[in-house]
Amino acid sequence: FLLIGCTYSFAQGNFPTNFPDRIVLNATADPTTSFVVSWRTGTAVGDGICEVQPMSDTRISPDKSISVKAVTRFAELGNLNETIIPVNVHTAVVSGLSAGSKYLYRVGSGSYWSEWFEVDIPANNGDFSFIYFGDPQVSLKSEWSRVVRKAYQMVSDCRFMLYAGDIINRSGSDMEWNEWFYAGSYIFSTIPQILTPGNHDYKDQKLDIHWNLQFHQPQNGPKGLKGTCFFVDYPNLRLISIDSASGDELENENGYEMTVQKAWLDSVLRTNTKKWTVVTTHLPFYSTKDTRDNPQIRKHFQPILEKYKVDLVLTGHDHSYGRGRASDTPGITPTINYVVSVSGPKLYPEGTKTWMEKRGGSIQLFQKISVKSESLLYEAYTVSGEIFDSFRIDYAKNGRKIFRNIKQD
Repeated sequence: FLLIGCTYSFAQGNFPTNFPDRIVLNATADPTTSFVVSWRTGTAVGDGICEVQPMSDTRISPDKSISVKAVTRFAELGNLNETIIPVNVHTAVVSGLSAGSKYLYRVGSGSYWSEWFEVDIPANNGDFSFIYFGDPQVSLKSEWSRVVRKAYQMVSDCRFMLYAGDIINRSGSDMEWNEWFYAGSYIFSTIPQILTPGNHDYKDQKLDIHWNLQFHQPQNGPKGLKGTCFFVDYPNLRLISIDSASGDELENENGYEMTVQKAWLDSVLRTNTKKWTVVTTHLPFYSTKDTRDNPQIRKHFQPILEKYKVDLVLTGHDHSYGRGRASDTPGITPTINYVVSVSGPKLYPEGTKTWMEKRGGSIQLFQKISVKSESLLYEAYTVSGEIFDSFRIDYAKNGRKIFRNIKQD
């Protein structure tokens, strides 16, 4: 009986060893000087180290590295009918780096080390691109993997990959997280991953244990929502995450999660000095599905976004595609671009709502967003790499932003 049980458990394929796995980069609040890396081992490995050195074109000598000791945390992972797995998760914050430079790093300890990875630290200015994914959620290994790999193939120099929630389907499932890490493989070790949680990343209003264990996102959000509500500054861009999956999807309009995020968002936008502002959250401001609507999101957050002239809002949840400029404020010309998208294979038909300037159903997509000093270019691609939708915002000399829809052939 014990032999059969052990054979079944290890056949799951998500058991750790002494060697580091699930190595993932995250961005700090200032990615031009630092990065965060987390990884997993078995519990026999009690500590972890990240070794870092400048990029080398010859053989790598570990003696040239600086060593950063990781914070190690024990956890038991798994849910539903999964075998509960004890693990150690190690997180190292590497700071004091030079903007615009390339580094090599590896993680591990003793005789157990990862390979060396390259990480590119952003400059304080200059053009860059990032990739945005709507809900991955299901069939992560078999069907979503081709999306993240095609996106990386086409935009390998992206500064980060952004997710608008529902990374997996069943909160706490270590098997599903194992598939997500498999799908991204070494990509996640070289490109920072920035994640906003969705409703499937919560269960009974409790965040999946993997989030704050495996991902170390900026801790500049409100108390109780740090790591899910936050902002990151890149050259010419402030990226802001609102946690719309917390507080029972913000249904309680007077609840803590709603009121504290409203005040926080106003303060973060009021002090913003970046030329471009992108907001991400899971629940759409405007749904693509005819039977869905989130009026509480628009009522409480849209006036703040309009007050500070936010450029782009990236969301998920509805499993189809919609993009358009809209507003619930009477008498104004809408300027905020709202996007709903999906990257995973859980797909719905497109809706008929009139707010959408471009729509699409039953299609897996990823987005490349290019940030320049005087323009922001948005491009949505199919999983085969074909352009599906695009637009550009130009920054005129008088400070006015000009929207240009780019027609597809």
